[in-house]
Amino acid sequence: MNNGSRRIGALIPPGNVTVEREFAHFAPAGVYVHYNRLYRPTVSVDKAGLLSMIESAEKASRGLAQANPEIIVYACTSGSFLSGPGREDEIGEMIERWTGIPACTTSSSVIMGLKALKAKRVFMLTPYPDDIHAQEIEFLRFRGVIVDGHDTFRCADTVQIRDIPSEAVAERVLQHRAQASACDAVFISCTNLLTLDQIEDLERALGVPVTSSNHCTLWAALRHMNVATTGLGLGRLFELPVGAAK
Repeated sequence: MNNGSRRIGALIPPGNVTVEREFAHFAPAGVYVHYNRLYRPTVSVDKAGLLSMIESAEKASRGLAQANPEIIVYACTSGSFLSGPGREDEIGEMIERWTGIPACTTSSSVIMGLKALKAKRVFMLTPYPDDIHAQEIEFLRFRGVIVDGHDTFRCADTVQIRDIPSEAVAERVLQHRAQASACDAVFISCTNLLTLDQIEDLERALGVPVTSSNHCTLWAALRHMNVATTGLGLGRLFELPVGAAK
């Protein structure tokens, strides 16, 4: 055994337990993900708390850079789109300046993934309170993606989000089967929401591509690294040929 492996660095919210679990399970052989936690004062899902994590990002990213990852992902969806329309990758640009390592955010990865899927109209499911849910609809609209249907679990804090089983996520999407199937894709938001083991089953049931925050983030990192994403059991996005995101 040696440490000659491919490495992704991930900055995650302090209460997020899902990124580590899903990335470890679904990353290709020979690719490892190393983590550092950001800081925020509470587990509440609110704009001020989510954006406050940016204050801890420099220290966390500089520490993570010492593991020499090929890319660093800022793995929080709402924490990267709440800065305002068109600003979803600002923190990624800051991380790259601090570390000299390419970086991206989950929100920028989502746009990249939806573009690769040619998704102009989506059904969106989130776990967020109504105000943050509404801001995500506006964020997607600004980037040219219309949310034709949507639903939310209306979780008040991150503990409630991480306690939702992936089966319950799939069930909620399927409650909107007709509406979701009429869209170009389904997008499930939040890196603390379990989704990856449901992607292929949902695609078969709905007949359209299905993606999520962790799905897009892992895919974007692997694409940056030129690592093959096919054959991982992660649905249509991962089966796209290299270059589809451009």
